[in-house]
Amino acid sequence: MDHFTETTTTSYSSNIGNSLKGILFGFFLIILSIVLFWYNENRSVKQATALKEMQSNIITLPDTKYKPEYNNKPILIQGEVKPVSTVTDSTFGIISDGLVLQRDVTMYQWKEHKSSHSEDNVGGSTVTITTYDYKKGWHSHSQNSSSFKHPEGHSNPTMLYSNKLFTTDANIGDFHIPRDIVQRFNISSSYNGLDKMPENIGNSKNYKSFLYIGDNPNNPNIGDTRITYRYTPAGVYSLATKAQNRGLVDYTTSNGMEFTFIREGKVSADKIFKDEFEENSLITWILRFVGFLVMFIGFKLIMEPLSTLANVIPMFGSLVGMASSLVAFILTLLLGSIVLAFSWFASRPMMSLIIIGGAVLISMLFSKSNRRETNQNHNTISSPPPARENISSTIPPSTPPPREDRDSSTPPPRRRDSSVPPPRR
Repeated sequence: MDHFTETTTTSYSSNIGNSLKGILFGFFLIILSIVLFWYNENRSVKQATALKEMQSNIITLPDTKYKPEYNNKPILIQGEVKPVSTVTDSTFGIISDGLVLQRDVTMYQWKEHKSSHSEDNVGGSTVTITTYDYKKGWHSHSQNSSSFKHPEGHSNPTMLYSNKLFTTDANIGDFHIPRDIVQRFNISSSYNGLDKMPENIGNSKNYKSFLYIGDNPNNPNIGDTRITYRYTPAGVYSLATKAQNRGLVDYTTSNGMEFTFIREGKVSADKIFKDEFEENSLITWILRFVGFLVMFIGFKLIMEPLSTLANVIPMFGSLVGMASSLVAFILTLLLGSIVLAFSWFASRPMMSLIIIGGAVLISMLFSKSNRRETNQNHNTISSPPPARENISSTIPPSTPPPREDRDSSTPPPRRRDSSVPPPRR
């Protein structure tokens, strides 16, 4: 059986206890988000400063010939990159004349897929339904079947081989490229050397585009292994790096950053640094989003006991949960913006002051809105009803007082309605 369902019930008191434990984890997440904000902003400014320094000092070489004046300076060199020796995977005897050879291994295995959903009951308890599905597929990492919820009948063998990278030193004109830089070249091509190799290689069978350990690749069994190769061909590349005598090494900026940028083909220094600035900006915004998300989850966990207490009636719990989410969102915007502003203060003082001012303004508006609403509610409850008007005060001054000697039983004369026309004669 490859499909299992389990139902568990958590009592109201257990839910309260778990939510109280979550408060500590919530504070931890908020502290973690603050650290992430500081690290990210510092990293972003440091990276941008280092990129500007290297860009302003880099020398684009007219060719690949060595000259003493290039020594210990950042250079952009463009030309044919050639490997010093062949690249070999000795396990299977695979030989490549490229710069880098990548072995990719996948094994046919069981994988556990877990999903769950919860339902709140009147009284505060929670029913959780968890489903475990087991499916066969090709995976590049070993799936530890001993940790499965239901390992019976879903056992995976140990992977015999793993992914591995093979490389060599290379030259570009008069300059030597060490192996640690060569292995950073982009692996862009499929290896096609298997079609020239024998049908059986070690304990695998050669299918010309991949090696296979097992009986039939069209009908795989658990434990069957598939091996493919990719490589980086020799060719024309552009390297923004540092010349050290006749060797190329990482360029170290004054703030300690180390750079070597590699592009396929001939690419200008302006294009390389433009791409790097954009990538730095993208990473910065991604980490900012992660920081805000972690902080929001932290505030939400801190306020979780409120919705858990109200969850005696699920509808009330949902309403309190929505309100706490809104408060957590506002607190995240305020605190996150302030932390960002202070982390920018050293390098971007004006921007940080603007952000701090905006955060304070939002806080004041939010507080003022709540205070106005409270005062309106208080006035509605405590203000006395309006006093009845004095009838005598409504009598115009020009109207004479009624005569006291008039018989009170005699009705006053009827006043003609000005809107009714006089009778026709």
